[in-house]
Amino acid sequence: MKPTTLVALLALTSLFACRTPEITLDPSLTAEAMSVKGRNGLQIGQVIRYGEYTTDKVRRGWTKGYDVPFIVRFQGAKEKLSYTQFGPDNTRAEVACISKFKSTEIQLVRDFFGIPLDYQNFFAGTVSLGEGGSNWDFIIHNPNGDFLREKASAGFVKNGARQIEIQAIRGLEGQPDWMKQLTVYGHEFRLGGKVVGAVSTVNKGKVWIDNTLDAETRTIIAAVATGLLLRTDVEGVDMQPLR
Repeated sequence: MKPTTLVALLALTSLFACRTPEITLDPSLTAEAMSVKGRNGLQIGQVIRYGEYTTDKVRRGWTKGYDVPFIVRFQGAKEKLSYTQFGPDNTRAEVACISKFKSTEIQLVRDFFGIPLDYQNFFAGTVSLGEGGSNWDFIIHNPNGDFLREKASAGFVKNGARQIEIQAIRGLEGQPDWMKQLTVYGHEFRLGGKVVGAVSTVNKGKVWIDNTLDAETRTIIAAVATGLLLRTDVEGVDMQPLR
């Protein structure tokens, strides 16, 4: 564990000794919290559920072929996840996620998304909405964040000119200001400048999605939120209250 992460955990253990920590949400987000089921425990046959959203069994290492351009380029990544994301109104999306890229693939990631960044850690993938549906690519650079770097974790999910921004959530309710840059506890989704969704990676996880959005947009947000919950290199997120 990184020294900075250890410092964060020790501070948080003291602060939240009698209650489970909750992430700080933007007050403009109008959505109910959905508790996540299936995140912890055995990975064999793992299914993620929250609210009206669920997946089929999560596949690791890609047991079936993909001809999506993004996926074809990055077969060497160490972590590969795929699943079908089910959403409202019988919406479904095929999702493939990649992280822990080979060093030789880092420049390919930057070129693919047109991001001139020096970060070495990316979480990226593609979301395909059914046969003949739209394809969305997403990327989050430095998803774990860097100690005391306010803008170290951000990204987007994009389909042509349509784009949903993704930003890190670094605050917990009740935290003093000096602690709010210690680590990343989740991410929020912004559409047209408005926060329309969020995912907390603290403990079992929670998800918020604005129900006024159309079913396709809600399913896209859910697909990426599920991927963030499934990542295996999340740091500093397992914080249980002490009694």
